[in-house]
Amino acid sequence: MRAEVIEKMKESRASMARLLAIHEENALKLAIEYERRRMHLDRELISKSELREAELALEKTLSQMEQLKRWIIQDDIAITEATMRDELLRLPALAVGGFSETGALVRFNGGGLWSLAEAPKIEKFFAQMFGRALPVTAFGQTTTHDRLRFDHRNAMDVAVHPDSSEGRSLLSYLRQTGIPFIAFKGAMPGASTGAHIHIGQPSARN
Repeated sequence: MRAEVIEKMKESRASMARLLAIHEENALKLAIEYERRRMHLDRELISKSELREAELALEKTLSQMEQLKRWIIQDDIAITEATMRDELLRLPALAVGGFSETGALVRFNGGGLWSLAEAPKIEKFFAQMFGRALPVTAFGQTTTHDRLRFDHRNAMDVAVHPDSSEGRSLLSYLRQTGIPFIAFKGAMPGASTGAHIHIGQPSARN
């Protein structure tokens, strides 16, 4: 059943990737059209409303592209957790405060109190350190986790590669504060697709 869900997610992801490519091509055309109309407006050849029409069309396409990118990242992360689940289960359990690292996974069984109510502290640390919002892709249970029958109610996923400067700083902060995590470096060796940091205990099966 899990294999079937993963296969469907891969098909959905591939469809979104194709749609994204179409939107990217369309966005380029709309950007060219916007610039053409802007120059025409400077020469008073068109009205402001005509320029605004082109601007809105470009903004809509760019917004759709960003949404597709978010969905693709979410699917990549879910597929990575699902496909690497068996490898994760084969690893020995960690004692409280235990830490381990393999080529694909970094684990820490923090002994600090953790719940999603602590998330704002992590978000504040990341924003102060890097000047941007923490890229959370899943906060608690999602429909994707329901489909995979994973209990993700007290966990959050962050789209940061563990080996990046942001990832290393975030993992260091989590260890210092005793917050448990599993950092996935990607489903395939040498590939970063699906790389992320799962904050909280491992997602158990429902």
